[in-house]
Amino acid sequence: MIYRLVRSRRRTLSVEIHAAGTVVVRSPMRTSVADIEHFLRSRFDWIAGKVAQAATARSVIPVRSHANEFYHRGGLLRWEPSSEPLRTPRRHADTLLLPASLTATPLHAQKAVARWQRREAEGLFEELIARHLPAIGLPGLRYAGLRMRKMSRRWGSCSSSGTITLNEYLIRTPDACIESVVVHELCHLVHLHHGPTFRELNLTLMPWHREADALLDAWTSVLSDPPETTNGARSPVHQDTVGEMRTLTIRQAEALAPSLSNAEVSAEAIISGVRPSI
Repeated sequence: MIYRLVRSRRRTLSVEIHAAGTVVVRSPMRTSVADIEHFLRSRFDWIAGKVAQAATARSVIPVRSHANEFYHRGGLLRWEPSSEPLRTPRRHADTLLLPASLTATPLHAQKAVARWQRREAEGLFEELIARHLPAIGLPGLRYAGLRMRKMSRRWGSCSSSGTITLNEYLIRTPDACIESVVVHELCHLVHLHHGPTFRELNLTLMPWHREADALLDAWTSVLSDPPETTNGARSPVHQDTVGEMRTLTIRQAEALAPSLSNAEVSAEAIISGVRPSI
């Protein structure tokens, strides 16, 4: 089992299984590798099960076979340099034609595609908000506008002031997922929590949102890897050390110390699966 070890000023051990199948272990600064790997061995079956679940979920996502392919609204598009003079990118069927000046290097092309996708996302998000906002009723007057951010831990959020923030990477996922996130955040204009009244309203406005949310979980793996954030739209978290890649084999694990001994570790180590929240 290959895992990424990240040490920081924390008091507990935790293990996260990301949608891409990556195993990330977060540890206090002074915890020994032996203690960390004993912790992993004691939870090996759970970890293996979550990694398998992540692999199954990813199977619904189209597989990219070319470097110039990218995810857009649940499918694959391909960028190509245009043979005709163009001032701005133009979509033709499943191909995004880029002005030749924007394809000098793969990095230039990727940036051009990202700018195009952001404009597409903004237009679609605003269209969906306008379509569903009347169903919110009077609380819809609290809507204060749309913001877009690149986020690694959230698909969207709604502030107490009525501003809705959506992850611009959401444009990569199927339309049903995008619509479900938009409606979810609009419901927060009425209920700024996830209690029974919120869930009832969400179900009323979008009866099939559970199926869409399950599909969205599968699409989590298409998120790129921007700096980790504390809570969606907040600023990046400072990491004390860069994560190191390590490998734990069953034979190594069985030879480790029988119990955790580091006093820095609390009695209740944390274990969790990771998915962006909405």
